[in-house]
Amino acid sequence: MKKNFSVGKAEWSDTREEQYRKDSLDIAFGFGDTLNTRDGKVYIIKNDVEIEISKPNKVKTFWFETWQKLKDFYGV
Repeated sequence: MKKNFSVGKAEWSDTREEQYRKDSLDIAFGFGDTLNTRDGKVYIIKNDVEIEISKPNKVKTFWFETWQKLKDFYGV
């Protein structure tokens, strides 16, 4: 049975979003930092200091928007 296009697209979007989450964590970890999410915001924990880095506009693109902000923050 053929999948509905919108279902396939939604599955692809979820997969991409999961990859952005992993990439975001890898970027922060690569600089010796960690990420924390709370109340729809993303924070970098750097030297025991919590820095708000992102408050994504859309839930569906939460990690994509975070990944973009992290790339700017770290200059990668």
